[in-house]
Amino acid sequence: MRKTMPSRKPLPRRLLLALGPTLLLFALVCQAQENRLNTIACRQALVITDQLRLPSDVGVDGRGRIYILDGTASVVRIYDRLGMPAGTLGGASVLREPLGIDVSAGGDVLVADSGNRRLVLFPADHINSPRFITIPAPPGTPPPDPTDAVFGLQPGTFHVVDNDNHRIVTLDQNGSLLWSTGIMGRNREEFRFPFMLDLDGEGNIYIVEVINTRVQVLTANGTYSRFIGDWGIEPGQLFRPKGVAVSDRNEVFVSDSYLGVIQVFSREGRFLGVVGDEDGNLLKFTTPVGMTLAGNRLFLIEMWNNRLLVLERIAP
Repeated sequence: MRKTMPSRKPLPRRLLLALGPTLLLFALVCQAQENRLNTIACRQALVITDQLRLPSDVGVDGRGRIYILDGTASVVRIYDRLGMPAGTLGGASVLREPLGIDVSAGGDVLVADSGNRRLVLFPADHINSPRFITIPAPPGTPPPDPTDAVFGLQPGTFHVVDNDNHRIVTLDQNGSLLWSTGIMGRNREEFRFPFMLDLDGEGNIYIVEVINTRVQVLTANGTYSRFIGDWGIEPGQLFRPKGVAVSDRNEVFVSDSYLGVIQVFSREGRFLGVVGDEDGNLLKFTTPVGMTLAGNRLFLIEMWNNRLLVLERIAP
């Protein structure tokens, strides 16, 4: 659904910084309504709140089972496709304040075990026998700080966000370093506190940079490809991006935890719209963070609401 009104000048940066989150969202909505704004229409299909305490990320396997990373409890909670509890993984003896999760179609579960500064792999065929993967760190740098990790398209590889070291690393299944990209900065192949990541069908890597307020895209071998988004509250701009998910249509969904909106871009970075309801209204979320896409469904963590929302996209 499109709404068209005359355009206006963007708000000054110092004024944006002075506004609280409520006024920022109001400014976003007002400015959006004064431009052509597409809404990606969705309806609520499922809500899961069971026992969750500050969840951060979510994954879905090929059977539709849902894996919610409940970091405060240091556990992965598993639910069937209807939202009924189906078990747990981890616990305090295995995980410590983990932040990111990825789940393969076959049910392998990869966790960025942030508090223990490592990865934990729960293989589908030995789900209760986790493997611990150490992340190598260059000499003289802080210990690794994994905030997210995903399975690479090449079997037996993992892409990892090392937040404190402002880099992306790729490891093989034994933890050996295949490549590393990034230092602290704002230029190409530089990051400032990267947080979460996802892949498209060609293996390109989409990394959310919280402080640089953008998504940086790398090729499968770690070289710069492009930036998506920049700082601001205009449609197509980002204020505090946290999560990213790439659809099978090559759409890039980005959650903004401060403004509480989900914006959608083309793979090339063109702004496509925002997630809205069936009537074309902008949907506001409470601290949206990690998310994943499966078919026509968006699985979204609302951290401070302690819940998972499943939104079903309305055709087209």
